[in-house]
Amino acid sequence: MLFYGTSDIVTELESRPLNNGELAERVHLKGGPVLVLSARALALYKDAQSPDDPLGNGLLALAELDEAHRLAPVGEHFVTEHQAGYIGLADGQALLVTPAAIVLYANRDDALRNQNARARLSFE
Repeated sequence: MLFYGTSDIVTELESRPLNNGELAERVHLKGGPVLVLSARALALYKDAQSPDDPLGNGLLALAELDEAHRLAPVGEHFVTEHQAGYIGLADGQALLVTPAAIVLYANRDDALRNQNARARLSFE
C-alpha cells in the first residue's frame, strides 16, 4: 500500500510583526507548534495562539542570537524555501527541524552535515 502526502513539516508561513513592532515571520509546523523568527531571536511556541500571549504562556524554547548570527530578512520574509525538515533562510543560514529540536546552522551544507550549529530549540 502506498501513502501519498507531503513530508513537509512547514504547513504555513505568516509575516506578522511582534508586539514591539519588530519584523517577524511565523513558521507553522505540522502538529501545531509555531516557530517565530526575528532578526534577534528564534522562539518556539506550542500553538498558533501562544505568540500573542503577553504573559508568555506556551513558550517552549527561546534562543537569542548574538550579533554575528542575527537573521536578515528580504522584504518581510526570513524564509525563502522549505522542504521536509529543511528551512532555507534569506541570508543563507538554514534551519533543520528534527523530532527533538530545531537547529540553526550557518548554511545549507552545514545543516546537511550537522556541523557549526549556531542555535538550538528543543521540543522538550
